Amino acid sequence: MTSGRSARLSSDDYRAAVATIVRNLQKAQALSDAQLATRLGCSTGTIRNARGRATSMDPVILARIEQEFGPGAIDPFLSLGKVRAVPLATARLPMDPVLAIVEALHSIVEVQAVDSEGGVRITASELRRIIEELRHGRTALDALIARADAQG
Repeated sequence: MTSGRSARLSSDDYRAAVATIVRNLQKAQALSDAQLATRLGCSTGTIRNARGRATSMDPVILARIEQEFGPGAIDPFLSLGKVRAVPLATARLPMDPVLAIVEALHSIVEVQAVDSEGGVRITASELRRIIEELRHGRTALDALIARADAQG
């Protein structure tokens, strides 16, 4: 008999999500294991083991990742619970929210141009090229919504 719930999460699911986080950060920030470890205040072995799914990363280090790299950095972990991180109303954004939203919108318009790779349909490769602008725009919108909610 099933309870209507999805399958239980496993340590392997957790380790895979953390490995994705580490790989994403290293690729986006061009960081070695040692450089990432230094930024997070942990050992190089901790980063290497997390990337290789050898052990489970301490949740304190996950919290440091979100603090250091901002909302969304640990979304692969949070997606295990079908959620994602958004900034709180009191969060300081690393960018001007209006500029971030305009840049994201401009990038979308560019990849929807008739003479773009996919024409008016946005392709997966076009989205990958503008992912950082999209993330910054999403973060800015989330922060503005949080401020509006806090004032309402």
